Amino acid sequence: MIKRIPEPAREVNVVHETGILVVGSGPGGLAAALAAARAGARTTLLERNDCFGGNITQVGFEGFAWYRHAQTIDCEGIGIEFEERAKAMGAAMPESQSLSHALDAEMFKWVADVLVQEACSCRCCTGYASLPSSPTAGSAA
Repeated sequence: MIKRIPEPAREVNVVHETGILVVGSGPGGLAAALAAARAGARTTLLERNDCFGGNITQVGFEGFAWYRHAQTIDCEGIGIEFEERAKAMGAAMPESQSLSHALDAEMFKWVADVLVQEACSCRCCTGYASLPSSPTAGSAA
């Protein structure tokens, strides 16, 4: 038999309401939050660290996908958008052993901030962003 501990009911203040809550802003969380916000969902992205990007910005992991070589077929999507945006913003350098680009951990913090700001009308604070619904799906708020 499982031991039980009684817990009395209590009222809890609601400090924030959202349609979709994404916890963690690593490559997967950042992509999920951007996709949800761009699709028009009221999205909240939470990050425990002082910047977005997860392993890319906290650990310095320079890539988040495979190394592309000739004949590699990409699936495209937001992951490729991360790399393309980083290249355009000077936050990625060619990777010496493949056709991929290595992301600069410090510079990708800026890239992630810009991507979140584009999907969000107001950056609430570092480590927390509320991404309101876009006026129309696919357009920046």
